[in-house]
Amino acid sequence: MTQQNTKQQGERHRELVARRSREKSASVREIAPLPPIRNPQRRIKARTDLQFFLKEYFPNKFNLDWSSYHAEVIKKLQKIFIEVDGNKLAIAMPRGSGKTSIVAASAIWALLFGHCRYLIIFGASKSAANGIIKIIKSDLENNAALLEDFPEGVYPFVKLGGQALRARGQLYLGEKTEVEWKPDSITFGKIAGSLSSGAMVVTAGIEGAFRGKLKAMPDGSLARPDGIIFDDVQTDASARNPDRVTKLESIINGSAAGLVGPGEELTMVMACTVIQQNDLSDRFLDRENYSQWHGLRYKMIEQMPANLDLWLEYKEIRKNDAVAATMFYKHNRKKMQEGAVVAWKDNFSPSCIDALQFAMNKWADNYESFMSEYQNDPLRLTGDALVTEAKVIRSRLNGLEEHTLPREAATLTAFIDVHYDVLYYAVAGFADDFTGYIIDYGTYPKQRRRYFRKSDSGLITLCRDEDMIMTGGRKQVPTGIIIDGVAALIKDLLAACWYVDGDADGTEHPVISKILIDSGGAPEIAEGAIRIACGRTNVVMPSKGVSIRAVGQPMAQWKRKPGRKFGNRWIEDKPQNRTRMYFVDVNYWKEQVHKVFSETPGNRGGMTLWGRDPEQHRLFSEHLNSEIPKASRSDEREVNEWQLIPNRDNHFFDCAVGVMAAASICGVREHWQEKPVEKEIINLAKAWGKR
Repeated sequence: MTQQNTKQQGERHRELVARRSREKSASVREIAPLPPIRNPQRRIKARTDLQFFLKEYFPNKFNLDWSSYHAEVIKKLQKIFIEVDGNKLAIAMPRGSGKTSIVAASAIWALLFGHCRYLIIFGASKSAANGIIKIIKSDLENNAALLEDFPEGVYPFVKLGGQALRARGQLYLGEKTEVEWKPDSITFGKIAGSLSSGAMVVTAGIEGAFRGKLKAMPDGSLARPDGIIFDDVQTDASARNPDRVTKLESIINGSAAGLVGPGEELTMVMACTVIQQNDLSDRFLDRENYSQWHGLRYKMIEQMPANLDLWLEYKEIRKNDAVAATMFYKHNRKKMQEGAVVAWKDNFSPSCIDALQFAMNKWADNYESFMSEYQNDPLRLTGDALVTEAKVIRSRLNGLEEHTLPREAATLTAFIDVHYDVLYYAVAGFADDFTGYIIDYGTYPKQRRRYFRKSDSGLITLCRDEDMIMTGGRKQVPTGIIIDGVAALIKDLLAACWYVDGDADGTEHPVISKILIDSGGAPEIAEGAIRIACGRTNVVMPSKGVSIRAVGQPMAQWKRKPGRKFGNRWIEDKPQNRTRMYFVDVNYWKEQVHKVFSETPGNRGGMTLWGRDPEQHRLFSEHLNSEIPKASRSDEREVNEWQLIPNRDNHFFDCAVGVMAAASICGVREHWQEKPVEKEIINLAKAWGKR
């Protein structure tokens, strides 16, 4: 054999070995043929029945009967994924209700049936978001029922054997499946005829980069998501920070919503927990503020038991002996169940007799956590300051006509909040026990629409654009125009007719006792307007709100000097080169505004609005919810300092503070009646513990 023949034989041998290696490698990478579908009828039914899909394919996860709220949530999820038309769903379920498991399994259902082609899961952080994708990956790898009925979707993942690198070379009938199995993303294999072919799910932190979520396709186009899941994207810390809440709200409404293509809309699902009033979850669950979102908020206990005194006794027993507490419940079960409505009757641990006891254990162990995590109705308290919701404020109606007072409300006050473009005002009457009645509020000039924001374009303002002057390179309203506007409003208020309820011929016209004018940083405006409107008088006077902080000096400790008059969190004084004016502790009076509106109409010391239509007072009520109190502490005391929520208007809130402070100045004695909220029941329980 010649040397050349030997060389040729060696080359043929190497080629043979290489070919066999390639064939062996291809046979390993080739996943065809797919297993047959085990139960076609089950699969067909599951395509349009999400509740059936969850029970049939995840029996270990969803082994209890559904509650009524589970059924409603699942029905809504099914609807928005099948009818991909930009529907949005916010879900707040009690902790332990399987919210995350339902959302993750629903995502699998939507992807397998092609109801969703490209899904993004946002979490509070990247690692938090990866928690859901881990659940999805585990089910795709290990759920035998899914493999049986969805081999074209699940089998390519199973063949990876948990090795992400194998995805690069995986073949089906000789073609690459292009399957992906990464820590933060999954791509379903491209299988001809598969409903899930090429479907994707990726994760991201809510404050991460969004541009990278648009996937470049081989043809040069961009794959845009058609579905987004927001899974508890706020933390305890961000929920209590108004700036962070507003930022997250902007991200969801802006960057996230902008991921969709032109002329299209995203299906969005928000799985959330309400941590405190007006946090991110609370905002998106509110159908009044976000009508395009279907907000679903559920409670562990839909109606609390009637005999709470027995439950307080149970709580005291439970502190020392849980078994003895259970025996106490067993003995008094019928009475302790009276009036109670539990949402999910099958949800209780083996140590409990029933779902009510299980739920009331949460109530007894940590009331604040119970109200937030299990009732999705956190205590309306920040520090010790009660915050009354806007929808509650506008429901405080007395049925009287506008401009009409009950006979006992003999003291009438008004306040004007001054701005360079629009003035805000309110008028209220007060009885001797400080029961108040808002009988008028509005703007000057009056606007054509009932609901607006001060930053809106098209408002009717004090000054036309051509009348503005240039100062420091920018246009400003001449001070004289503002003074004239305030003076005109003062005259209107003093000349207006206010009526007494029950006066048939309308001849009784109460007179305003005090009008306070916001002097702010320009006291010359209030002083000038008062001179023009009515000259020197004690009825109309300037006022200035002072934010008394914990580290500051309380008004009661301000220096005593001739001419300075002290009242309840207000001081009358004459600053140098100024007329006499009032200084008002606004942090204190803002708390009082929320306290009086927390009272049920008819209660002593409460505040009500005229009329019978709550929607008439939407703007007013939202202004009163424009600020939140933050507890501030010093070595000597604690103060709730009220802070404006970004992008909110608070002008009618200032007016409400003004009319109440003016009533106090007029000598009306404040009578704050504590509201019997459930927090007091906890205090009562503490008292029981000392007996």
